[in-house]
Amino acid sequence: MAQRTVALCDGKFIGIESIYTVIDGKQINIPDKLEQLRAKSRNNELFCPCGCGANLVLVAGERNLREQHFRIKEGFDGICQMPVEGINSIDSKIALKCWLEDKLHTDDIESRVPIRTVSESERKYEFTFMSAKKKVALSFCNEYRNLSDDKFTILEQHSNGNSIIYVASGDKSETNGQYPEGLMKIQKRQGYCLLLNVDGADYSKAELTVVYYEKNADGVWEKVNIARDKLSKFDISDSSQIMYHNHSLSDMLKEKQLEFNKHKQAIIYQRELDKIHAEEAWRAEEERRKQARIKAEKDRKAELERREKERIEQEKIAAEKKEQARMEQERVEVEKRQKRQEFLKVINSGDCPEDRVLTDEGGRRWVQCEFCGKFAPASAFASYGGFGKLNKGKCYECSRNPNINTEVNVSEEKARQKQRYDPNICPECGGRLRLIQGPFGKFMGCEDYPTCKFNRRVRKK
Repeated sequence: MAQRTVALCDGKFIGIESIYTVIDGKQINIPDKLEQLRAKSRNNELFCPCGCGANLVLVAGERNLREQHFRIKEGFDGICQMPVEGINSIDSKIALKCWLEDKLHTDDIESRVPIRTVSESERKYEFTFMSAKKKVALSFCNEYRNLSDDKFTILEQHSNGNSIIYVASGDKSETNGQYPEGLMKIQKRQGYCLLLNVDGADYSKAELTVVYYEKNADGVWEKVNIARDKLSKFDISDSSQIMYHNHSLSDMLKEKQLEFNKHKQAIIYQRELDKIHAEEAWRAEEERRKQARIKAEKDRKAELERREKERIEQEKIAAEKKEQARMEQERVEVEKRQKRQEFLKVINSGDCPEDRVLTDEGGRRWVQCEFCGKFAPASAFASYGGFGKLNKGKCYECSRNPNINTEVNVSEEKARQKQRYDPNICPECGGRLRLIQGPFGKFMGCEDYPTCKFNRRVRKK
């Protein structure tokens, strides 16, 4: 919520928006107005409008516009019941005050003018702004629930010849097809609605949307845009007409209503034609359906027979697949048991084969330490494999034991490897090598591919 935004001085309400004006399109504070209010404050002539008797002080910061407000002087110990005004409301009033200063070119714009100052009425309604010289009054409403017929009637009866411009906040202007009761009260008097959207208290960023509400061809209330632009782009004529690009909004409203109603009638007419065509199509469709029902019954019986045959065939295929899966599962289990037995046989015998990689039934590789003779998974070895040592290696324990000589005579080892070399045995996994015809020629590849990807080119003779 905003700070306190209004004070009572010399029997008149003074809103914080009264200290702003526009010069050469730039929004600024009015120095004379600021000094005048500060002098009134020093003389204890600014009072809280709620009647609590508190004296007010003008706070006019220089950093940003929103810091401008009134506050109660220190030392007041009474109870103040002044309602706090919303930020959107005060920002909108500041933008509208600058707009009136910019377009009316007059120095008598007063803010928050009670109707009792222009007529003999004692009602509490007020004009947001008024210029007696230009005979223009403006009423701004931030909350649609405050748009009452009684308020509009009282303002019009006590306008004292001033033309009234009605402006509402644009934050909640969407109706979702419902009747916009509050805004329609403005539309009945003004012909259209002026919806203001602000970005802080910056007049240059404020936008004005001109709309009116009408039922569309579906009977749903629709918001029809007449114009939308920066607030500063809209002018006020000498006859108090709001102008946009030298066109009065009243004339633009008539053109938009004519265009909307023409489009609406075109939709209604097209729907009537569509209804006639739909009835003709319905009768033709009924005849087609009658003929189709006879054929459909015949096709239904044929379809039932086809589905029954298909069901029997699918059950047969499913039974065969189930049997194949069972047999495959049995085969896998048998192979796993056989591999387990072969693995245990090798482990128990202590004689490690060198024609194939030693794995358990889970595919995990096992190696025998050539120094201590133990069998263990390959992860327990510092090194293993190579020519003549496919399943042999050096475990971590032996490699770290200083009492075990793990050095090997290199020349003797190479001689043994050469004696045991078989060109048809894979040097990496011990599998068999076979001749393969590839896209780039013949080569020798491991039969355990893709588990083993060893390959060797075949030299041409």
